[in-house]
Amino acid sequence: MGQQTEDRGHSCRNIAKPARKMLRKKKVRHDDALFRAAFQQAPVGIALAEGFHFLEVNEEFARILGRTKDSLKGSSWVDITHPDDLEQDLDLFESFLRKETSEYTFEKRFLKPDGSFASAMMRITDIDTENAKRGCRRHLCTLRDIREQKEAEKQLRESERSKRVLLSNLPGMAYRCDFDRLWTMRYLSEGCMELTGYEPEDLLNNHTIAYRDVILPESRDTVWEEFKHTVERKVPFRFEYEILTAQKTRKWVMEIGRGIFDESGEQVIALEGIIIDITESKRRLDRIRYMYTHDYVTGLYNRNKYEREKAILESKSICPVSVIMADINGIRLINDAFGHEEGDRMIAQTARILKECCRVSDLAARTGGDDFCILLPKTDRITAYQRMQVIREACVRYNATISNTDLQINLALGFGTVDHPDQNLRDAEKEAEDYVNKNKLFQGKSYHSAILSSITATLHEHSQETEAHAQRLWNICQNIGERLQLSQQSMEDLHLFSRLHDVGKVGVDDGILNKPGKLTPEEWRVMEKHPEVGYRIAMSAPELAGIAEYILCHHERWDGSGYPLGKAGDDIPLFSRILAVADAYDAMTTDRVYRDSLSKEEALKEIMTHAGTQFDPHIADIFIEIIEDDKG
Repeated sequence: MGQQTEDRGHSCRNIAKPARKMLRKKKVRHDDALFRAAFQQAPVGIALAEGFHFLEVNEEFARILGRTKDSLKGSSWVDITHPDDLEQDLDLFESFLRKETSEYTFEKRFLKPDGSFASAMMRITDIDTENAKRGCRRHLCTLRDIREQKEAEKQLRESERSKRVLLSNLPGMAYRCDFDRLWTMRYLSEGCMELTGYEPEDLLNNHTIAYRDVILPESRDTVWEEFKHTVERKVPFRFEYEILTAQKTRKWVMEIGRGIFDESGEQVIALEGIIIDITESKRRLDRIRYMYTHDYVTGLYNRNKYEREKAILESKSICPVSVIMADINGIRLINDAFGHEEGDRMIAQTARILKECCRVSDLAARTGGDDFCILLPKTDRITAYQRMQVIREACVRYNATISNTDLQINLALGFGTVDHPDQNLRDAEKEAEDYVNKNKLFQGKSYHSAILSSITATLHEHSQETEAHAQRLWNICQNIGERLQLSQQSMEDLHLFSRLHDVGKVGVDDGILNKPGKLTPEEWRVMEKHPEVGYRIAMSAPELAGIAEYILCHHERWDGSGYPLGKAGDDIPLFSRILAVADAYDAMTTDRVYRDSLSKEEALKEIMTHAGTQFDPHIADIFIEIIEDDKG
């Protein structure tokens, strides 16, 4: 029994040994299959090599090298190594063969069949440490494709190179700074010196000076507040301001940049941007703007600017607003006689006079060849009239320095005023233009003056009406008109009327006009027709039609006993009533062929006596006050 058992155990051992051997083979085959699967499917290139030759490679290895697996088996890695990398590779491999190292790694390039090369990170690992003959040592070679990495590095290097080239050639200064009031600089490009006159080291970390101190003092706080507001809104900024360089030169700069935020997107950690010198472009732009708004001959604003400012005033419904218009008389004659250069000189000198007479708030413009307009915001009629008188006086002072009367400045002036919001400046311009046209009647070089001169010359030839008489009459009328605070238009009409009230006498026989004794009834009937004759003359000339009624009524009396219509009281035009007092006073105080003159006191007494019958009592009182003030 025991023997049988022993035999049975021996038999079992004999059976188990082949089974274990079979299991070991099966495991080896399984491990081999697993290795080959991992070998072939690995995401890195793997090659089994002996010495200088590949024994087996996987698909990824072949793909990296751009070759087939079959073409690589048995081939030498020396033949496909980039020549520039071969020396280093051989040195490392010789060290490996001498067993000075069991592995090494380095970046290597392999030649592809098409002549290009593959960049890979290669690792050599010893797998045959025993019984290896020199030069035949087996090793595992792994490759990691770094083509994309190398391309990215190349692009990064190119980007950095381009950035350096760009920053070094920028017409300004690139920067990175802290978000603080000092603009504490952490990086500055080479353009810092050219822009600011300071070396980058002077500004970095506020070493010598803070960038804030380069900004003009009057702009610092404003610029900071604008930057702060813009950055906190997380939008790019773009601002223009002035800096003062190390050489104390002022420059206009434009700063363009943005805030850099932390990962939370809430905290500003820096500012990045570029600061560019725009001084020259600013000057060019200013010149363009100047040319767009100014007249090149005079330096005054042009019509375009005038119309824009006028529109602004109208849109704001500002009143009162006045307009003064000025027209140079005789400029064509100057151009014809002395040349356009002299004409331009006169235009420019007129502009200087007008500019000097303007207040800070006024706007003077050349609106035509020889036409000028001045806008006077918040200016009433009285002030505008006074300003116009200032211009007249300035012209008189200038003309006193010019010996050649042909080259003296002769201006026709007028003004208009917007008194109420429902009016517009065009109404004021029309009023001023009418005054200018009437004013031209009194200017020696104008066409209208030729009409007036011709009429007055004929009148002086046929009667005792002299230029001196006309001037004295106007002086009296002007004083009365100013006491009555007449408008400019009224004053201009009164002036014209005082000069031409007796124009109808050109139709009266010289013998009657200059008769030394009393006139006969028949002669009086002829004489009394001169207001009607003057009325018809005035109505025949558009320039004089506005004063025709005053001429017709200038011999009417307050009590209705005058001629030719027998009007009385306020039915008589005001100007006719004013002139009646002035004409009577001048006639009484001037010698005539038919009588001696009265003293001023006697003449004044006559005015007082006939106030309320011959003369408007209110006008008479004003006249008496004027005379008494003169005596005082």
